[in-house]
Amino acid sequence: MWLRIIASSLLALCTAHAQAHIRTDPNAFSTTFTWNGGDLDHSFELCVSSVQEPNPQGNTPIDYAVEAQGPFEVVSGTDSIPLTLSWGDLVGGQTVTLQPNLSTAELFTGASRYCPGGNNARLEVHASATDIQAVPPGSYSNQFNFTVANSGRGKSPANFTVNVDITIPNSIQVTQIDDIALGTFDGSNNISRSDTLCVYQANGGQYAVTLTGSGNGGAFELISAGSSVPYAVRWNDGNGAQTATPGIPLAGMGNSRTGDPQCNGGASNNATVSVDVLANDMSAATASGTHSGVLTIMVEMQ
Repeated sequence: MWLRIIASSLLALCTAHAQAHIRTDPNAFSTTFTWNGGDLDHSFELCVSSVQEPNPQGNTPIDYAVEAQGPFEVVSGTDSIPLTLSWGDLVGGQTVTLQPNLSTAELFTGASRYCPGGNNARLEVHASATDIQAVPPGSYSNQFNFTVANSGRGKSPANFTVNVDITIPNSIQVTQIDDIALGTFDGSNNISRSDTLCVYQANGGQYAVTLTGSGNGGAFELISAGSSVPYAVRWNDGNGAQTATPGIPLAGMGNSRTGDPQCNGGASNNATVSVDVLANDMSAATASGTHSGVLTIMVEMQ
């Protein structure tokens, strides 16, 4: 009888020190993006089994905490894009922005083994368009290591990894374009007007610009009811003005803007298009009244 009592006491001691079970499924993610503009957002859903194990079934879920190693960024050489990582509880509904190398509180809802009710967690990855535009084109990547843990005794934390790759292709655009009002011909003087523009190219290289008018065959012409007035166009990239021929690229342009596609809202515009109309051509017009045209500007990478 005395031996039986001792044996029962030992069994009770073992069950009192029940182990906790925690695991993620899957335990590795990988994603590749090609950036085409705008903010970048992606999410991963997963199962986090987090239970106290008072019995072999391990069916008593307990809350868990999350920690991710930083810094939160993807890198290419010496350049980097900061990321925001957030953890969402699909059961409780809350989402918490993670801080590098800092564990959250145990506030996320664990599930019994293999999440019979479906995935219970979501990892969200965010990069802002402003931060992406601020770096040169290339392939940016990093691996992020995560730990999920609960305070049930006897079980080590679970670990999983996320690989993020972002490819930024080279891009070019022209913005800050305004209509050019030439005004009224005074009967004797030439008219010259210009507009400053923003040419953005992600890698900052040279570009070509092609200017085309709305006249016959792309001619630079102002038209009104069958009457036409020719005009000339000049492009200046900051290194001196060049006269354009309709539809023929002007190559080797420089000073393209990097980092800010809008040239600081136009305050740092880096190109000028000028329109010149000769008094003799205006005097020769076959009709009076307003003459107008459309000038198309196309920039391309070199």
